[in-house]
Amino acid sequence: MNLLITAGGTSEKIDDVRHLTNHATGTLGKEIAHSLEKDDVTIYYIHGPQAVLPKNKEIKFFSIHSVQELYQTMEELLTTISFDYVIHSMAVSDYELDTASNEELLAKKIAQTIEDTQPKSQETLVELIKNTLMDTKDLSQPTQKKISSKNEKLILIMGKAPKVITKIKEWQPNTKLIGFKLLVDVSEEELVNVAKESIIKNQADWILANDLTTINGDNHIGLLVSNSGINQRFSTKKEIAQGLRNLVLTNK
Repeated sequence: MNLLITAGGTSEKIDDVRHLTNHATGTLGKEIAHSLEKDDVTIYYIHGPQAVLPKNKEIKFFSIHSVQELYQTMEELLTTISFDYVIHSMAVSDYELDTASNEELLAKKIAQTIEDTQPKSQETLVELIKNTLMDTKDLSQPTQKKISSKNEKLILIMGKAPKVITKIKEWQPNTKLIGFKLLVDVSEEELVNVAKESIIKNQADWILANDLTTINGDNHIGLLVSNSGINQRFSTKKEIAQGLRNLVLTNK
């Protein structure tokens, strides 16, 4: 059985010194891999730069940083190797850097556009400024290995990153997909509804739904959700890992 696990968080480069990332540690992915170490499973493990890793020499590790690197690695693996399961627990950034600018460049661009266009109404002005911010080709600072701190403001314009989870079943339609959904301080009903929406949108087979407010160390409330609703409830990372192990081994 081939299993693909993603764990940890992505990291988006600003310059050679600075990166934008998240708090994901990869601990849950590590626990899942450890739960399967005595089983007849070949694990391919994609992880972010700060992720803690399972100690198993048999695991095939793939290190990535950005969403684009994750996309390329998963596309390569899923179009060349047959996987029984994909457990996509990685915290993937929704945005990636479009351009880094500063207050002077941004102000000049907006002022020049207003002067050239002479908007006649507030509505037109708002649309003009919005379009100026969307067209970032003249907003970038000169390429630097480390962006200078001489300006008072560093303005980062982020663009939507590709949704990797939506491509998994496109790359490999027959794999079974366990996705993860993290929300913050919502009701169980909303958490389950969002998980069901993710199942439909991403053609997932199950979603492990969790709320950041119920995660503290190894204590980790998780709901395994399918189209029919909540299949299982877990209260720790080890329980989640064991539950997913049982799911994988009994639904081959």
